[in-house]
Amino acid sequence: MAEVDKVVDEKEIAKLEKEAVNGDEKSQIKLGKHFLTLADSEIKREINGEQAVKWFILASRQGNDEATQLLQKCQKTKTGITEVNREDVEWCVNTSNLEKKVRQAARKLYTKMNDTHKEVLSKEDYITAVKRVTGGDVLEQKLLLAAGKKIGDSINETEFVKILSKKIQGNLTLTSEETEEHSSEYKSAGIVTKVYRYPKETFQAIFEQGFETVSKEGMNWVTSLIPTNQIQLLILFYLYNFITTPMILLIVPLLVFYLSALVMIVATVQMFYKKKKMKDAAALANVLKTYDVGVDVNETRSQYSWNSLTPYLVFFGALPLTVVSFSLANKMYIPCSEFCILAGAFAGLCFTALSDSHDILMILAVVFNLIASLPTFVNSLPQIPFITAAIKLVLGAGFSIEVGGGFQINLGLPTVSYLVVPIMFILMAARGSWKGTYQVLVPHLVCYFWWHLMVAVFPFTTWKGLIRSAVGYFFLPMLIPLAVLLIIVGLFYVVYKLLMTAVFGKLVVTLLLGGLAFLLSQTKTLFGKKTDKKLGTTKKIIMGIFAVLALLPMIFVQLPTTKKPSKQVIAWEEYRNICARNDANSVPEQLACSSFIGTSITWTGTFKEARISKIENSVEPLLKGMPGFIANYLRCSYGGEYGDCNDETKSDKEKQICSLMTSLGHECHLNRHNSYSFSLQVKMEEFEKGTLVLNAGNNFKETLSALEVEDRVEFSATLVEGAGSLAPQFKLKSIKCLDRQLDIMVVMEENDEDLILQSANEAIAVGFNFFWYPLAEYIPDKGFLAVEEEEVAPE
Repeated sequence: MAEVDKVVDEKEIAKLEKEAVNGDEKSQIKLGKHFLTLADSEIKREINGEQAVKWFILASRQGNDEATQLLQKCQKTKTGITEVNREDVEWCVNTSNLEKKVRQAARKLYTKMNDTHKEVLSKEDYITAVKRVTGGDVLEQKLLLAAGKKIGDSINETEFVKILSKKIQGNLTLTSEETEEHSSEYKSAGIVTKVYRYPKETFQAIFEQGFETVSKEGMNWVTSLIPTNQIQLLILFYLYNFITTPMILLIVPLLVFYLSALVMIVATVQMFYKKKKMKDAAALANVLKTYDVGVDVNETRSQYSWNSLTPYLVFFGALPLTVVSFSLANKMYIPCSEFCILAGAFAGLCFTALSDSHDILMILAVVFNLIASLPTFVNSLPQIPFITAAIKLVLGAGFSIEVGGGFQINLGLPTVSYLVVPIMFILMAARGSWKGTYQVLVPHLVCYFWWHLMVAVFPFTTWKGLIRSAVGYFFLPMLIPLAVLLIIVGLFYVVYKLLMTAVFGKLVVTLLLGGLAFLLSQTKTLFGKKTDKKLGTTKKIIMGIFAVLALLPMIFVQLPTTKKPSKQVIAWEEYRNICARNDANSVPEQLACSSFIGTSITWTGTFKEARISKIENSVEPLLKGMPGFIANYLRCSYGGEYGDCNDETKSDKEKQICSLMTSLGHECHLNRHNSYSFSLQVKMEEFEKGTLVLNAGNNFKETLSALEVEDRVEFSATLVEGAGSLAPQFKLKSIKCLDRQLDIMVVMEENDEDLILQSANEAIAVGFNFFWYPLAEYIPDKGFLAVEEEEVAPE
């Protein structure tokens, strides 16, 4: 009886194998389960396991969920998984059923088109087949012909399936056969074909083979001959001469703003392109639905949208950078009117192009958002008696309630409208039982934020500027050719002017030396072999952790305190009675007065003397480590020449110094790069035994040179050390002569902490108001980071 059952089982298996070979999913699943049961029973485990995985792969490739789940089970238990089928199993597990069904339908479509069963279809045969299977549908013909054109003159099944799957979904997961086929095609291609059809692979092959020997350790002796460290320091020196806190706050926000705004614009254009392609993908999916009912057009739209989220993620990532950098940037260097018009245009385009439909909820959301933005526009209206006040009463921010720290809550019609907009978004997302929420909300959020970006920029525009920008954008297509010509002429003019300056030579030398140093320090990265992908990922994670840890000291050390610095906390008479008594210079006295360290003061005294306490010149020690001929050239390029020592315009002292230095062999000097620190002594009333010591920076060089002994001066400074002693030390912030008018500009050393606080305060205001106005508002002048202005008495 067992033998009869065995014979019946073998006949049944043979029947199933015949059906499975012809593509029947159910037979493939039954066969796979049969062999998997044998493998689990330890009957020829490896052979039966491989057979089970083989049939599961064939069924899974047709979009069978059960086969995919069984493959996941085999993957976990490692049943039947070999080096041969491992990649196929991973592809089946990681690839969506939609892509599998699309591929299956594409294969059936290709089979119908290739009724002569050729290995490849020629261009002419393909065009004829497309016209035959589409039945005269113009759109279907256009899409299929575009797919064939992208493949080339010879269309095979594999390339046809790949290109249709990619067009419908927006991306593609290559199977192992496609990867191997791509590699074999590249290897068998001729030199010319490799260059124009596989440029990336050709470049990688040339790069790896051509520079393999260069990347070895034999390059070390070359780098040892070149003073790379000094050259890198030279670059830093060149930049350091121009970098100050005000300059960083000027350049960096502008650079970040223009880059992030450009990223937002490019990302938005990509959204338009992806939206157009999604319509083509839906049309292609509709064609394939004829050959496989499992192809769902709505699911195709959803999958394509999900695969096309990258521009949206980039947009939302660049948005906060644009807002914050705009708040910090100097608006004089930003075409605010042009950017305002551009943001409004993008808001309108996003509303019309990114949305599939415009129903009542969407229209209401736009209307309420417009009402919520009205206070910004109302504030710019011209002042007309009674009319302006009435408009502001109805459409303005309304009544305000201060909550402290510069924050206030507004109550009015725009506030109610602002609160209604999110409700509209929620209702729109909930209509389809919360399915495809991102398809509905994300495009609307892009439109929403472009509009709010326009509103944020609007206060920095003028009506004339807006009209000029609108007219300029209207005539832009006609002005582009002229603009290109002007840009080319302008570039030639700039190059001509640069060639006439010494700065250009310095810049070229610096870039050449810096580029050489950089290339030599990156030989392994540039010329080395390809590193393992897993190791590369691990390195990136480790470097990312170190980068975060490196920023922690900046967070805790460099960020300024949020406490407002108090101005002129203590008068001279009060300080003198406590800490400047002539008969006291004891440790208890200094311990008691140490609490005053860090206090800002504005006092009046008598100037006694000033001396240079320190001279810093970063480039001189650097040049001493270089060969003489290089050092002399750089000293003359970055410094100044002594020139003719008998020049009548020079003083006698300058002539003597010039003669002595030239006799010592020095033709050039670096005095212009000297940074001086000064120490001033100021006498105060009823403090005969003591003297105030004021430490001043290089900014006070001209002022201190013009002061004379016994001049009465008023100075602002901060107590840094020595409180309670006869020589307390202060950091000078500003000084002016009370006896006479100095023939120089009044110099006040900017406090970097106050500057950073002010910039941070403005950034918080614009950033907070961008997202919360008109519901809530942050006023910089009343904010918790606001810096009090220091009053300077008039002369």
